[in-house]
Amino acid sequence: MISGDSMISGDSMISGDSMIKGRGFWCLLVLLMAIGNAGAQLASDCTLYASPAGGGNGASPSAPTTLGGAQNVSSPGDVICMMGGNYSLGSTFNVTHSGTSSAWIVYKAYGDSAVNVNWNGPSGPGNTMFRIGQEGNFPNGPHYVEFNGLNLDGKNLATNGFSCGSAHHLRFLNNTVKNTGGAGIAAIECDYLKSDHNIIFHNGYAPCCGWTSAISYNSNQFFDTYAGLHSIISNNILAGEFDLSTNHTDGNGIILDLSCRSGCTALASAHTPPLLIMNNVVYMNGGKCIIANIVSDFYVINNTCYKNGLDLLLTSTPSEHAERRSKNGWFVNNIGYAWGGQSGNYSYDSDASGSSSISYFDNMWFVVGLDFTPSDPSQFSKQDPLFVNPPVVKSSGGGLYADALNPFQLGDGLALQATSPAIHKGIDPSTIAGLAPAIASDLKRYVYSDIHGNSRAAGSWDLGAYQLSASAGPNAPTGLTAVVN
Repeated sequence: MISGDSMISGDSMISGDSMIKGRGFWCLLVLLMAIGNAGAQLASDCTLYASPAGGGNGASPSAPTTLGGAQNVSSPGDVICMMGGNYSLGSTFNVTHSGTSSAWIVYKAYGDSAVNVNWNGPSGPGNTMFRIGQEGNFPNGPHYVEFNGLNLDGKNLATNGFSCGSAHHLRFLNNTVKNTGGAGIAAIECDYLKSDHNIIFHNGYAPCCGWTSAISYNSNQFFDTYAGLHSIISNNILAGEFDLSTNHTDGNGIILDLSCRSGCTALASAHTPPLLIMNNVVYMNGGKCIIANIVSDFYVINNTCYKNGLDLLLTSTPSEHAERRSKNGWFVNNIGYAWGGQSGNYSYDSDASGSSSISYFDNMWFVVGLDFTPSDPSQFSKQDPLFVNPPVVKSSGGGLYADALNPFQLGDGLALQATSPAIHKGIDPSTIAGLAPAIASDLKRYVYSDIHGNSRAAGSWDLGAYQLSASAGPNAPTGLTAVVN
């Protein structure tokens, strides 16, 4: 799963061309979408071509087949390049073909113009846009499949954008998902998932669904016994999520939820594969920013959470970072900027009586602090992080989450000003005492860059998802040995 000395090595969970580094990533993405990818470089590794109309055999850009036709003839190692245009889904696209550990099947944007996948099917539970397997069959669902650079619009009818069920080794990279009734990326009983550099915006408003979050990893299972990191949620921007269910319990930016589908309601049942949540920007959602609920072994590092918990009907505590009946969790270098518009709107919320071994290191909060007494208060600081241009949130009124600023308009508004007290206040998470050796080793392959790929190094490590300026240190230590799972 994890390889070499960077996040994007070809045999790692992220493929070689799947991430775009550099401070201009989000500005470039906005520009490309605004002008339809005009002038963008075309993908050079395509083996099959698909277009909205199809009509050919898929062997060349001049003879593309349909998306379904490309899948029907695909085999391990195929790169299905989706040519620009508007793809219409009247029913769920079920992924049925799998790759192998050395030959993934990839669905990616060709680069000639934007790939827009629009839902025109019915509303109601189960009408997800892309389904990769069904729960209850782990680990026999599709595997070694990647989706890269697609723009999904659920039209407030589709259930989820991407749904994983009983599958493993999946990558969701550089996608935009908006207007689904539930989640942008939802997983039930899966393992080895990578959700990186996605934008998920304005989901959860259809009456079909509810009880979902922008990125939801539910009941993750162990594909193998590897002791290092299994799954990653990194470098995403998540905003405007809402839970329209009768209970209004969710609508979070990111949730790690449960260890099994039934009967897992106590701390003793919390047992999930190690997972990293890193460099995410999560703002103005109805529910929490990040929550771990009855899970274990999670590492929440360098995230920026800003004024979540905006659903006034929310029946759970509207906090930024939270855990419930979970164990072996680590919160490091995060910023929690609470809205404070209703009771219990904390920056950090711990189920102290029902959780075990939850550690905090060098976190910052503002407006409203903690709902617990930390064992080491020095690991929290109350200061305004001084964001560049944060979005305005009303002080009261309903539907605040629905007013979330579009991420393409936000830009780097939640980056740090030059005078921010969050600058150079973080630590290298891989050096924390007590980490399992495999976890510390894997963290070294991930944590040395921010959401834009700017380098972080000990002594100049900023809090939150953004490093104000590239440090003088290396991206990562040298001499790391590749590990592939």
